[in-house]
Amino acid sequence: MSAEYFLSIQNLSVYYATSTVPVRAVEGVTLSAKKNEILGIVGESGCGKSTLAIATFRLIQPPGYIKAGKVVFDNVDILKLSEEEFRKTRWDRVSLIPQSSMNALNPVMRIERQIEDAIRAHRRGISKTEMKKRVEELLASVGLEPRVSKMYPHELSGGMKQRVIIAMAIALSPDLIIADEPTTALDVVVQKGILQLLQDIKQNLESTIILITHDMAAQSEIADRLAVMYAGKIAEIGEINAMFKNPLHPYTQALQSAVPSIVEKKTLKGLSGLPPDLRNPPAGCNFHPRCPYYMRGKCDVDEPKLMEIKKGRFAACHLQGD
Repeated sequence: MSAEYFLSIQNLSVYYATSTVPVRAVEGVTLSAKKNEILGIVGESGCGKSTLAIATFRLIQPPGYIKAGKVVFDNVDILKLSEEEFRKTRWDRVSLIPQSSMNALNPVMRIERQIEDAIRAHRRGISKTEMKKRVEELLASVGLEPRVSKMYPHELSGGMKQRVIIAMAIALSPDLIIADEPTTALDVVVQKGILQLLQDIKQNLESTIILITHDMAAQSEIADRLAVMYAGKIAEIGEINAMFKNPLHPYTQALQSAVPSIVEKKTLKGLSGLPPDLRNPPAGCNFHPRCPYYMRGKCDVDEPKLMEIKKGRFAACHLQGD
């Protein structure tokens, strides 16, 4: 792994067992994140984004399992660590902002207790006075008043709950934060605030953030680089501005054409068809049944490899090969 990359996911495959054949939720994904950057991962629902996130955090539960691959974090393959070894890393150096803050908080515990539990699991010997000060500092850092610490989750709005989850995620100043759909079910004004908060966290803590969302517009706001996923695989990777100016993969083009613009009038276009059944994905390129540039005898036979088309730009498409 190059020294510039802090996290390197190498040929990772995650399957879900069924009564017949497994669902190939993530298949051979290779992806790297640099120190102190926001790497966005975007794609339709069911493309494998969240599975990739929880696999990186080692939270895959049966019937899911990691079939193959490596997750190298700061030069250590965390998939080879024992559960106890990784428990010391989880939430201390690597933290997760899970989907649906509504369900992530314990409904019968006050907010302060939930934040304290996350801290005491790794920092023993902290006095009550120090802990109270730390909880108040964390809440203030995400734009919440000290009184929130005495409240229960049902007393908070959706945006406030999301901010509490973020406060818990940064409680120990982790090096890597995985944010899985942090703006889902929030109105656009609150979404803007959450995205700005993530950007502030990157700058203040100098953390690497993996931002997972289906929203291309949200990614364009704060991501430094963007990875596009389709049907469990990476379709394209590149610097965010270059990806929007000149998307190389037809799927990236389709996602971009569905994003409204305040700069110019344009006709929004949808993408016909449905994602493939990952129990039995199509031969060749997974995207070929929906691709407007489909080449018979090529796209439906040969699987395109993710290749560097130009410096820092990777795409898995026969249109960019040869």
